[in-house]
Amino acid sequence: MSRDIRAFYAEVLVPLTKELDITVAARQDHYSGFGNTLNPKVSFRYQPTTQWLFRGSYNEGFRAPSFNQLFNGITESTYAGKDLADPGKCASGKVDTTRPGCESIGPLIYTGGKAKLGPETSKQGTVGVVFEPSARFSANMDIWEVRRFETIKEVDLPLMLANYELFKDQFARDAAGNLVAIDRRWLNTGAAITRGIEVGARSNGKLWAGNWAAGVDGSYLLKKKSKPLETAPYSKDEVGVFSFTGDLGLKWKHTAYLTFAKGPWSAMLQNVYRSGYTDQVLPGVASGRIVPSNYQPKVDAYSIFHASLSYTGVKNLSLTVGIKNLFDQDPPFAIAYDGNTGAGSSWEPRVADPRGRSLTLMANYKFL
Repeated sequence: MSRDIRAFYAEVLVPLTKELDITVAARQDHYSGFGNTLNPKVSFRYQPTTQWLFRGSYNEGFRAPSFNQLFNGITESTYAGKDLADPGKCASGKVDTTRPGCESIGPLIYTGGKAKLGPETSKQGTVGVVFEPSARFSANMDIWEVRRFETIKEVDLPLMLANYELFKDQFARDAAGNLVAIDRRWLNTGAAITRGIEVGARSNGKLWAGNWAAGVDGSYLLKKKSKPLETAPYSKDEVGVFSFTGDLGLKWKHTAYLTFAKGPWSAMLQNVYRSGYTDQVLPGVASGRIVPSNYQPKVDAYSIFHASLSYTGVKNLSLTVGIKNLFDQDPPFAIAYDGNTGAGSSWEPRVADPRGRSLTLMANYKFL
C-alpha cells in the first residue's frame, strides 16, 4: 500500500513585554485518503523575576490510522468457549440453560483491518511553573490534560457484550435473527481523557574537590477515563488498572539520578521506578469458577538501578562502562501475559524489562 503525506508548518513568536512571550503556530496536513486537517497551537512564557517562570500551551492533534489498522486481512475464528449467550436475547450474555434465549452459541469472530476507518483527533493543554532560586537548585511542575476523540481501538469482547445496545451494529444476524458473527475489527469509537502532573527537581554542588548533581523527573496520573462511544458515559477511573491497549495508567513513575565528577572521571547512579497496578481479572476468576489460593490481584511496583563510570582523560576519546539492572531485579509477575493473550511471559512489556543484570561498554571518539 502507499500513502502521500504533505505538511506545512508556521510559527510566530510575539514578545508582548520584556517578561511575556506568546507563540502562535499552526500545522496543515494532507493525507491521501483522508483529506486535509489544520491543527493550531498557542503557548505563553511569563518570567516576572529571575527566580520564577510560568508557562502554558494549548494545541490540537491528528492521527491517521496505520496501514495495519486499515488493510490487515480479516481473520474469521469461531468462538470456542461454551459460556457465551446471545446478548440480544439474553440480557446477561451468559449461558443459563434454564432461561430461553440464554443457550450457548459459537458465532464467528472477525478481527483485522477496516478500510473505512477515519482519523483520531485530540486536544491537549498544559500549564506550569519553574522555580530557580539559585544556580544550585531548580524545580518545576506542570499539569497537563489530553482529550482524544474518535479513538481508534479494538473493543474487547466483554465490553461489547456488556454494551450490546451501543455496539449492536457489530453483531451480524441471519434472516431468522440468529447471531452468526461478531465484528471485532478496529473502530473509530468513543473518547478518552488523561490528566496528570509532571514534576522535576535539580540540584548540584561541590564535594571532595569534585562536582555532584542530583535530579528526578516524575509523573503523577490524576485521571484516566474512556468511553466506548461518544454518546456513552465515561468509565470508572482507569488509573492503576490494567488495560489491553494503549499505555497503562500507572499512578506514579519516575527516573532519578545522582552523578559525581572529578577530573576526567565521572560516575552515575540511576533509578527507574514504576508503581504497581491492579492486574487483569481472568474470566475464570471473574465468574468465581476458579479462585487460586495464591491469586494476587495486584502487580507489584517495578524499581531497578543502573550504574556507569566514564573516563575522558584521552583527547577526543571518552570511555564508559556500565551495569544495567544493577541488583538483577526480576520483573513483577503479571497474570495477563500468563494466559497467552499477548507478548511476553508472565511480565508486562509496557512496564518492565525481563533482562537481568548486564554489562555495557561504550567508546566515543571525536574526529573534529
